[in-house]
Amino acid sequence: MLYSRWLLLLASAHAHGATVCPLLGPTFPAPTALSKDESFLSATEELSSKLHKAIDNGDLPSISFALQIFNGQEPGSAFSFYHTDDIVKSGNVGVNEIDENTIFRIGSISKLWTMFLYMTFGGIRHFPEPITKYIPELRANQSSSKPPNAIDHVQWEDVTIGELASHQAGILNNYGLLDLGSQQNTLQNQGFPELSESEQVSCGNTRPCDRAEFFDGVLERPATSYTPLYSNSGYQLLGYALESILGASYEDILLDRLIKPLNLTQSSLNAPNPDRAAIPYNETASWFDFELGDAGSVGGIYSSTKDMATFGRAILSNTLIEPAIKRRWLKPAAHTSSLRGSVGAPWEIYSYSTPRRVDLYSKAGDIGSYSSFLGLSPDHDTGFTTLVAGSSNSHQSTAVIADIVADTLLPTLDTVARNQALERFGGDYELSTGGSNSSITISADDSPGLHVERWISDSVDMYETLMTLTGVTDPSAISIRLQPNGLQSTGRIRFSAVIYAMETPPDAGPISGSCVSWFVVDTFVYGNVGLSDFEFDLDDNEYATSISPQALRITLPRV
Repeated sequence: MLYSRWLLLLASAHAHGATVCPLLGPTFPAPTALSKDESFLSATEELSSKLHKAIDNGDLPSISFALQIFNGQEPGSAFSFYHTDDIVKSGNVGVNEIDENTIFRIGSISKLWTMFLYMTFGGIRHFPEPITKYIPELRANQSSSKPPNAIDHVQWEDVTIGELASHQAGILNNYGLLDLGSQQNTLQNQGFPELSESEQVSCGNTRPCDRAEFFDGVLERPATSYTPLYSNSGYQLLGYALESILGASYEDILLDRLIKPLNLTQSSLNAPNPDRAAIPYNETASWFDFELGDAGSVGGIYSSTKDMATFGRAILSNTLIEPAIKRRWLKPAAHTSSLRGSVGAPWEIYSYSTPRRVDLYSKAGDIGSYSSFLGLSPDHDTGFTTLVAGSSNSHQSTAVIADIVADTLLPTLDTVARNQALERFGGDYELSTGGSNSSITISADDSPGLHVERWISDSVDMYETLMTLTGVTDPSAISIRLQPNGLQSTGRIRFSAVIYAMETPPDAGPISGSCVSWFVVDTFVYGNVGLSDFEFDLDDNEYATSISPQALRITLPRV
């Protein structure tokens, strides 16, 4: 069946001509030393120009912001940009000039910090567990003598920690905070009915709800849906569950597991000294000092771009978490109605075409005059963060900044990765013994992956062998591209060969036009070793010294 599928795919390629259809994920090893790379530095000059233009033409009105690009293997910032608006420059409280240590509220990026806390103790293992296991108020509600019906009440025993983490539990977004009932005198003239005293919410807008008030409200609200719907209340529940699992307060867990180990000197759960912060207008009008109480796990954290970059770098470099945990965490949990957007825990995942697909794992946050964004590209081991303070529409400004950065950065990172891979792995590899020659030539072009330009084994052209195996007569129908597969140890790195990639006809539908490379990797196996398995030996500087096509049981030195 699989061999027949291979033949059908190759026959289609023969009809249309081969193009590269890569595997999802990195097409070259992640770029390093960005701050010294000429292509990257040239792109950051372009990025600076775009940001200045957006400020000057009014696309970024009345905001102050800080921006950093960072790499998982580079300790400092690869690129920084700071802008201070007149509102902050002339302010009577807080800093008058934005820099990497300026403190902002990060709003809902706090949810990402909360989930990172779970990851520090392998918290994914708790994802299948019901939330009732860790929250007695929910257990008591489910064990009442009259079972709640599914329409009017959430079936809490069916709600898992993982569903809450990825906004799939179908529970209310907020309780108390932003409830329009606090404006009922005005809204009654706009079609809303009068609320009785028992229907009015007494906490949230004027003061934080305590735990008892929160559960009184949450347990009264019906379920909303089972499609992903953003839920602040879900992350408050996750904060309570975290405290139950670890037997400590959320603030102590945050300090002991993130802030202290990563030396995040400008980060805190409670409002810091305002002298170090960006504060438009004043502390009250900007919501700088607005207290969230038990909702700190939802949106209560304060931080700086330097600390946010350190936080993002820690995720990329597996600091505090195991690599296997990170791989499971940086995955989509559900799709949205947009083909370019998916949901994780609590990742907001955006798919870009560079022209290959690159997924940006991000989290945004908003509270008062503050807006924030963190984006990670695992393919490139690189991320960026921007923190914004200012106008009432700071969220839109943050989105504009993030778009400008991503549109400039992601294609550049592909270029840098390609150039570095060509230098590290490109060239000829050859071994001649007893009149027989084996050789491979590795190159790189505008297509994804290292190109196996020429492949001779025991004086036989392996491209012709592949054509014989597949029944293809046109050499252009076969392409061999090497992509890193994540397997690496000291002195060795493995790649997977995408031996075929099919062109998508312009009128093809989702099924016939699908990228099928992931179907055919490791289809041809010789003596239990895949023809797609390639390994490079590396020197102390991680440059290739030899290549081994594993199925052929031979090592070819680099010449």
